[in-house]
Amino acid sequence: MSESWKTNVFFTSDWHIGHAVSIKFDNRPFTDLEHMHKVLINNFNATVSENSITYFLGDLGIGTPQDLSKIVKQLNGTKIMILGNHDKPGVARYITMGFSAVMNGAMFSIANQTVTAAHCPLRDVYREDTTDMRGSLAGEPWHGNSRLRHRACAFPDFGQFALHGHIHSSKEKTRSQKILGRQFDVGVCGNDYRPVSTSTIESWIAKTLKEENEKIT
Repeated sequence: MSESWKTNVFFTSDWHIGHAVSIKFDNRPFTDLEHMHKVLINNFNATVSENSITYFLGDLGIGTPQDLSKIVKQLNGTKIMILGNHDKPGVARYITMGFSAVMNGAMFSIANQTVTAAHCPLRDVYREDTTDMRGSLAGEPWHGNSRLRHRACAFPDFGQFALHGHIHSSKEKTRSQKILGRQFDVGVCGNDYRPVSTSTIESWIAKTLKEENEKIT
């Protein structure tokens, strides 16, 4: 993989633009939506250059395309949208906002490993404690596993590395973890409200493979 790929491709998720409840729900360190939007924009542009590509792995925000475009069009580089469970369907909607492509999921080769990217974690693979979560089913490996697999493209597990959002992992919340096995939550809550670089993903893959090999030996 070239240095250009490592430098110029990023992943992010779960911005929840215009969604005031997310500040309280996630205990986000913002006073209000205006504050949250400003920090997300500034952090993004301080991390991502104009010649970069960023994949948004769902739950961009709520509101009209015009409302969301006011935020998206301030962001550096090329943006590609991967739809989440809170995102309305329709390619034209996201092109209007400033995205160059819209999809339900993607697959990459990173560090010579197959890596899938979707909003939801892998189907039927443990990702968070859903005990007492509203609307969850007993024994669900992540919230919505039984309902969202088609709506938000939860990939089946075939041994790949997986990038996702949806579970809102953070230092403060104990129900979910940013990294668990071969799954990595690229959502803003668990990543200092910044996009995750491909270099970070490569380092995670190398560390995971090393740990797996040590367990075998």
